[in-house]
Amino acid sequence: MKKLNGKILENLILDTLKEFVILLDKNLKILFANSSAAESLQLQKEDMINKYCYELWHQRKEPCINCPVIRAMKKKEPDEGEVVTPDGRYWYIKGYPVINEENQDIVGVVEIVQEITEKKRMEKEIQYLTFHDKLTGLYNRAFFEEELKRLDTKRQLPISIVIGDLNGLKLVNDAFGHEKGDELLISIADVLRKSCRKEDIIARWGGDEFVIIFPKTPKEIAEKICDRIKQNCEEHNKNNNQTPIPLSIALGYATKEIEDEKIDEILKIAEDRMYRNKLIEGKGFRDTVLQTLKELLWSNSYESKVHEERIKELAIRMSDILYLSDIEREDLILLSYFHDIGEITIPPEILKKYTSLTKEEFKKIKTHPEVGYRIAEASYELTKIADYILTHHEWWNGKGYPRGLKREEIPLVSRIFSIIDAYEVMTSGRPYKKAKTKEEAIEELKKCAGSQFDPNLVEVFLTII
Repeated sequence: MKKLNGKILENLILDTLKEFVILLDKNLKILFANSSAAESLQLQKEDMINKYCYELWHQRKEPCINCPVIRAMKKKEPDEGEVVTPDGRYWYIKGYPVINEENQDIVGVVEIVQEITEKKRMEKEIQYLTFHDKLTGLYNRAFFEEELKRLDTKRQLPISIVIGDLNGLKLVNDAFGHEKGDELLISIADVLRKSCRKEDIIARWGGDEFVIIFPKTPKEIAEKICDRIKQNCEEHNKNNNQTPIPLSIALGYATKEIEDEKIDEILKIAEDRMYRNKLIEGKGFRDTVLQTLKELLWSNSYESKVHEERIKELAIRMSDILYLSDIEREDLILLSYFHDIGEITIPPEILKKYTSLTKEEFKKIKTHPEVGYRIAEASYELTKIADYILTHHEWWNGKGYPRGLKREEIPLVSRIFSIIDAYEVMTSGRPYKKAKTKEEAIEELKKCAGSQFDPNLVEVFLTII
């Protein structure tokens, strides 16, 4: 009775364990299995008896290769190891041989199994994050540097390296937010993958820089791949015409052809060529970006080329009569085209609304000088008018926005421009507001002189219209 009770207690204890506990004979037939083992197969324990373990878990007709349980029986000592079953689950197996004390023959083995699928998944995820850029999925700089050392051998010659710098990332981040900037980074990563070969190592080198290693690749092939990257950027732009700015990357490449050349020097040559190309291509890219931004503004708002040209004409007249310097004149004309560039981040349904704006909508509208300022600061051609973009909605009495500047605290160019812009808007009208006659607009300017506008400049303006 004691033996029976002891056996029941022993089985109860084994059945409480999460680990599988399985007793096998020397031919790997199951003699006993606890509840955890049976539940993993959705079987009853008694249904497992006299079945082969490799049949039940691995759907095999013969024992698994390099099985820890078989190794334990062969060595007559415990062994352990990891295995994976056909369903993709990972297991850690320990085998404890059962030895006949009289003749030291193996009579069976106790197998203890623990599922480690989640542990393996986490290990793989950690390993992935260790060597990959989380945003783009490309390799990171740490992995690149290790791979460069590993591949820097005679057997891999010629080794080509390409360095790329994504154009316009700061502009997109500043104007549209980092979410749009991230989309730009993901897009260029996709283009690089599409353009390169499977064996090439593509890595994100820094914020907007990328680097690619081409083992056993002469410079002619590296140049062709650079051309392919450019072509795929153009293809992307054709198929994604709603993106804020065109996808573009400056590239430079260099090739290590003989063993004596230092790979770090090759990397530096590629980087120098990239920066040189960025300078050469920069003007064309920036012009394209500015034109794209203007067209986006025209399509999303009531701003138009005609509006800009009318403002420009008035700006030239004011420049002449006030004897502005050449620099101030140029800035005032440039401001005519880009004063409301910050409105590209405002939803079209607000910019094109036919009825009065709500308080929240007007609050959104009032953000455009600051957004425009950030765009201008990120654009070489517009940097010089960034402050004017920021302050062109300030009022003479300090009740304007965004900073509440007053009187001469507001730059002269901005004070001049605010009068020109107001007059042009009043006389051309908007869908939500009927156009005023010239006489009505003049009366409005006189009324607002000393409050919204510099009164002295209003007097001058009235002499040129």
